[in-house]
Amino acid sequence: MDDSMRGEGMKAKSSRTKRKYGSRDGSSSVMRVVITLFFVILFVVVATMYIRQQATFTRISNRSEDLTEEAALVSEENEDVKDLQSKVGTDEYTEELARDQLGMVKIGETIYDEKSD
Repeated sequence: MDDSMRGEGMKAKSSRTKRKYGSRDGSSSVMRVVITLFFVILFVVVATMYIRQQATFTRISNRSEDLTEEAALVSEENEDVKDLQSKVGTDEYTEELARDQLGMVKIGETIYDEKSD
């Protein structure tokens, strides 16, 4: 082989080598674009999931606070009912009902109406 053939063989080999690794035909730039798009899409999906998770957490926290307040009110009402239940049937409760709801008075008591003055 003479030197000119060797030179042409080397050029052909180096151009095949370059094509093999994709530095000349643009496939590396396509791969960069594909990888970049993959990571952008991945970031968008993760960000969307995070935002939805935070919205759900906020909604559940608010509902938990509402239920805690409601439970406190129901507990207070339950205590009031227990107190009333213990009073029912006693002479004091019967007298209280007769005075407040029926307007009754004991013998010898004087009724004083504050509205008539």
